[in-house]
Amino acid sequence: MRKWILNKRWIIVMILLYGFLLTATDLRRPAVFVDEAYHINIGHQLLSGSACPGCPFATGYVFMHPVLAALGDSAGGLEGARMVNVILGLCLTFFIYVTARTLFSENIGILAATIFIFSGQTPYLMKLATYDMTAAFFLGASMMFLAFSFKAGPGPGRSTALVVSFILLFLASITKFLLPVFVPFMVGYAMARHRLSRPMILALSAAAVIAAAFYFLAPHSPKSEVIGQIRHFRTSTQIPFLTLADWTLRWLALAYLLAVFGMMHEKHGRTAAAFTLLSLPIILVHLVTGAEQSVNKNMLYALVFLSPAAAAGVMKIGDVFSMRSPGRALRIFFAAAVMLVYWAYGINNFMWLRKQYPDVAPMIGFFEKNGFDGMTVVLNGWDADIYSYSLRSKFPNARYLHVTEAFTKDGEGNPAAVPADFVICEDNYYGMMNPCADYRDFIDADYALAEHFMFELSWGMTDARIYGRR
Repeated sequence: MRKWILNKRWIIVMILLYGFLLTATDLRRPAVFVDEAYHINIGHQLLSGSACPGCPFATGYVFMHPVLAALGDSAGGLEGARMVNVILGLCLTFFIYVTARTLFSENIGILAATIFIFSGQTPYLMKLATYDMTAAFFLGASMMFLAFSFKAGPGPGRSTALVVSFILLFLASITKFLLPVFVPFMVGYAMARHRLSRPMILALSAAAVIAAAFYFLAPHSPKSEVIGQIRHFRTSTQIPFLTLADWTLRWLALAYLLAVFGMMHEKHGRTAAAFTLLSLPIILVHLVTGAEQSVNKNMLYALVFLSPAAAAGVMKIGDVFSMRSPGRALRIFFAAAVMLVYWAYGINNFMWLRKQYPDVAPMIGFFEKNGFDGMTVVLNGWDADIYSYSLRSKFPNARYLHVTEAFTKDGEGNPAAVPADFVICEDNYYGMMNPCADYRDFIDADYALAEHFMFELSWGMTDARIYGRR
């Protein structure tokens, strides 16, 4: 039996190797995404001690992921920054395996890790230098230590595991300010198992002290600017409830279907039900507020908890469809068939997610060829960080202005434009809120079309134009 368990442990190594090969290869493409550039730029500003105008508006604590991303960027450029999340994502996959092995079984632990790495959001966000995977890393680590606390006997081991779990939950919450939605659910789950015991009181007290110190003492803690941003997204990105429910559940429909079977598992059904409930906060926050901002990425946090429950469901399906055959081969066949379907579903989602935003590499190439140090570029979108990050080594004195800053009119309606060398117009993605048609008088008067780019996205075609000064 010991030899069999040891052999099974090689499976988790193969799962992690698969995840590494899927995500760590070709990290240079696509070109930097705006959120990546924003975080890396902030991280460099903090490390150098220079001014950080974007810090008060970051929706995750700036000394967490941005610093990690900047360190990775310093070591290996964009590939190095992205490699940080590849490593954290692989660690998170292992945490999910350990959690499921601790609370369920070795087999369910292996299946849980497989389901997580097979899910589309996982490899997609491992390949991006954004704070999503970093926050999920802390969330999964918190759940793993909570699982340890459930299995630990009375004594310092249980207290230590609980304190570490709650501190990691706090780190997840500040890495991305949306994740406090998980706090009442996880604390409630811990209370249901530990009651108001001495270890529980100790863990709650430690977390409360750390959270209060962070809020009142840490520079750039989440205050009015971040709250204002959250309110803006809530009011500006609302869509009908049924549409949002469809968008939300399309990423998790198969995992939830498997979790339903997991709740029927004779031995682990109650634990699978608990994990399914723990997956719900991120979904509820989108459905209640009606905000669709980042809904596809945020489903990653549900998967941290949903994967073990779905894995129990795969085991249950193997039993049901094999008619509880005493032979192991038939159960393995049906479980493998389910996992193959889940893999195909995840790869399809992964490929869709990778093409959900424009790869602006051709536009960066245009400026590398035609730009110059000291140039002024006007953009109608919120993607200035892409160009400041990508071109800073070649054009350190370039200036990037939003169209609302560069093209204005005085009280009498007279135009007052900042002289610029180039204007970027991208109306269907980054520039939706300020289409260039609203500034056509300024553009037609002083600029001529220099290049027109077309981009094929998952949801259709979009385009962008660069205008040069006449």
